[in-house]
Amino acid sequence: MHISLTSGHTTIITAEGNEIPSMFNKEAIARGATPITGDEAPAAGVSADGRAQQIQAALQAMVDGSDEGDFTADGKPNLTKVKARLGFAVTRDEVDAAWAIVADAE
Repeated sequence: MHISLTSGHTTIITAEGNEIPSMFNKEAIARGATPITGDEAPAAGVSADGRAQQIQAALQAMVDGSDEGDFTADGKPNLTKVKARLGFAVTRDEVDAAWAIVADAE
């Protein structure tokens, strides 16, 4: 997994697992990387399900909240607000897929 920060710093997480600078931890975890501590065996690294669940949870919080501007005029989640709530970048396709699940549950 390649991770780039807005500061311009980049790193790569291998499938076998590797140590990365702490400045990448938040984004790595947000993308589904699994932290490895102690004598644990290396993890596969990335879980798309974990990322999708985080997006769904953020969208549900937006539905439950009453923050102005969380949704566009056509009822879609405001992508900028979703990114701010999550603290990492997401695509419109990711948000739309998660929104379909959250909206169906309502």
